[in-house]
Order: sequence, then structure tokens, then C-alpha cells
Amino acid sequence: MSDLWAKIGKLPPYKRLCLLVLAAYLAIALLAPAVMPYSARDFSHPPLVPPSSKHLLGTDELGHDIFSLLLNGFRFTVFTALIAGFLSATLGTALAFISAYCGGAIDTALHFFASLFLMVPELIVIMFIAVFARPNLKNTILAIVFFSWVRVYQIMRAKLQDCLGNNRVVYILSLKGNILDVARALFLDILPIWSSFFVLQCNKAVMYETTLAYFGIGDPLAKTWGKLIKAAMDYPNLYYDAVFLWYLVPPLVAVLGLVVSLALLVSGEV
Repeated sequence: MSDLWAKIGKLPPYKRLCLLVLAAYLAIALLAPAVMPYSARDFSHPPLVPPSSKHLLGTDELGHDIFSLLLNGFRFTVFTALIAGFLSATLGTALAFISAYCGGAIDTALHFFASLFLMVPELIVIMFIAVFARPNLKNTILAIVFFSWVRVYQIMRAKLQDCLGNNRVVYILSLKGNILDVARALFLDILPIWSSFFVLQCNKAVMYETTLAYFGIGDPLAKTWGKLIKAAMDYPNLYYDAVFLWYLVPPLVAVLGLVVSLALLVSGEV
């Protein structure tokens, strides 16, 4: 633990600030069910009430408490990002390791398969799959994971091909070590790169999930930042009487804060 704090202390000030922001996001996501003043499904309040002590960010056209919707968005988006980021970074790394270790036809096939994914914009494919799959959180995450591992694979493949040539790995292979022995030997070498990709994939997942929700794709029951932004943008009198300040700005700031913090945290590393 002391080593971890020492590493954090060596980070530039802006990266330490990003870590603090991300810790706050995670804390809000964990505590959201306990601190939400109303249920995200509760629409029994008067519509379009301006901010007050009872409704900190007012209510929307249907009578939802916007502050509660915002907190619920923290919970949904942060956990979606963590799960999708972990799975896509791990999938890309695992395929890169198999490709580098096996070489030959397997490496050629995986590299060709990855190249095919690069020919089509990720977001377009993710939206297409999400539209035709059953609209729920699981399928949204799977669509994001399945179509966002390619960059991880390409960079990890090049790194692992170099690592497989070092003396430690050559020694393990000379002793008839198997693929698991080599993986254990290289674990600490690739962990920092995997960690950077995990953060970048979380960033991607936030943007993809918010975009899908904005366009009405994904779980129709999930109250997300994307849907809150879409509802605000659809309100015809959004810019009348400064309604946008408490209806549109909070979810936009929440999304931008998370995306920028994740991006800055790994800037210059991958």
C-alpha cells in the first residue's frame, strides 16, 4: 500500500486531481441508492418545477426529480464503464497474447480478424448490434466489449512479441514451460499497459453508452445521463427562463467530467 501511495505522489498534480475526481464518481455511484431523495422511477411530482430545497435540480416534464435521475446516472454509467472497460481490455490482451505466443496461422487469422474490425467505425457497428439485440444492459455491454478490443489487441500484440524474446521467457520455454507459465512470467510486464488500456476502454464505454442512450438504443428502463440529455434537448422551452442550467447542464458536466478525467489520467502513456 505504501508503494501505491508513493507512485500516486509522483504523479503530476493534474493526474492526482483526476484520481480524486474519479474516486468521487465511484463514491457517488456506490452511495447513490442511499442518497437519492426519490426513486428514479418516481414521476409523481409537479412537472418542470424549478430548483428548490425539495428538488435540488427541479423536475422534468414528466415529474421526475432531476437530481435523483442524475445520481442514478452516476450509478449506471460508472458501473457500465468499469465492466465494459475491464472486459474489453482483458479480451484484447488475451487475444494479443494468444496471437504472439502461437504465431503462424493463428496469429495471421487473429490479425486479419482485427483488421476487419478497423474497416468499420466502432460506434456504427455497436449501434447496429444494439438495435437488433434485446435492449438490455447486458447486451449493451457485450456490444461495446466485442467491438472495442481491437486497439488493445494491436498494441498489446506488438508489446508481447517483444517480451516473448527476452531471456526469461526463452528460459521458461527451454524448460518446456507451457502457455500459462509464460503468461505468469509476463504478467507484471504487461500489467501497467493493461491498466492504461483499462482506463481508456472505460472512457470509450462512457462515450458509447451515453451516445446509445441519447439515440434511444439500449435498455429502455435505464435512467441514464444520455437519456436525461436527450430529454432536455427535446424540451422546446429549454432555453427559456434558464431551464437549461438545471435540466441540461448537470448531466453534460457529469459526462464531460468523467470522460476528461479518464483521458487525462492516461495521457502520454499509450
